[in-house]
Amino acid sequence: MIPPQLNNALAIFKEDIAPIYRKHEETFDLESHHGRFHIIRCLLLADSLYRYYESNSISLYIEKSFYAIMYHDAMREDNGIDEWELDSTYCCYKYLRSKGYEHHFSSTTSNIILKANEANLEEQILYDVDVLDYNRFFYIPEERHLFKDYKLKFAGPNDVSACSDLEARNKMIQLAQDLVEFSETLSIETETNQLIKTLSEYYLKIKPW
Repeated sequence: MIPPQLNNALAIFKEDIAPIYRKHEETFDLESHHGRFHIIRCLLLADSLYRYYESNSISLYIEKSFYAIMYHDAMREDNGIDEWELDSTYCCYKYLRSKGYEHHFSSTTSNIILKANEANLEEQILYDVDVLDYNRFFYIPEERHLFKDYKLKFAGPNDVSACSDLEARNKMIQLAQDLVEFSETLSIETETNQLIKTLSEYYLKIKPW
């Protein structure tokens, strides 16, 4: 069963945010490098990171990370270097305010997108899922060694939670690789509802904990 917080995030994405990324796929992002596939995989990866921290009595406000993940590429107009982070941050802020969230929550959540506070675990979640999903460029087994695992903060020397676990790091990298490889079997034309269902079901079969 999909955990409630993840299920809620996926429902919000489907109803309110996915059309933004579908437009990316129809214009500049034909392979969904920064489209629906990327965002859904990032949400699934964030859930596993959250479950790991939770099991080790490390608390974080995962809903904030989920919202930041869903909006972090929203205002892109091209692939490559993200020159639109400020625009995506403002877009996230406006959305949260429109849903009735007060200023402080909306501001602190949307500002995660800027990755300006390296001591913030919710921000690290966004950073790490983005790093992990970089495997989308190296999904062929012969290219997997090109993934720069030293950039991953989770359970390593740069984890702000001070958690250290090499086995867990390797499991998360494997999960990211498996999600990307499976995504490659799906058509870019897949409807959002079906895409979420298919990727979520696969995730539940292979998640590391």
